[in-house]
Amino acid sequence: MSFAEQNLDAFIDLLKTKPGLFSQDKITSLEKLINKTPDEIEQLSNAIAGWYQNHSKILDAQLAVLNHSLNSQVNPDIDKNTLINAIKRSLVKGRDNKKKNITS
Repeated sequence: MSFAEQNLDAFIDLLKTKPGLFSQDKITSLEKLINKTPDEIEQLSNAIAGWYQNHSKILDAQLAVLNHSLNSQVNPDIDKNTLINAIKRSLVKGRDNKKKNITS
């Protein structure tokens, strides 16, 4: 498994498990970035890495997930659509978590 595949898989995992790290603005900028990036693993990985370098909390979380994922199975079916879907689900999950916290 290439580093690019591991990086994208870890980022998708981060979107699923830590949606609170991603504000609406971050989700919007991610979607724009991914939509203009060619559907090639290396280019998607580079684009995501460049993006999270500018967001220190996400960078720290990404590195932690990457370190953990190096020892586990990686999803071989990663593509642009997989990434976009994870971004969108993260936004919905983040909203749901905020609503739970407000009503609790």
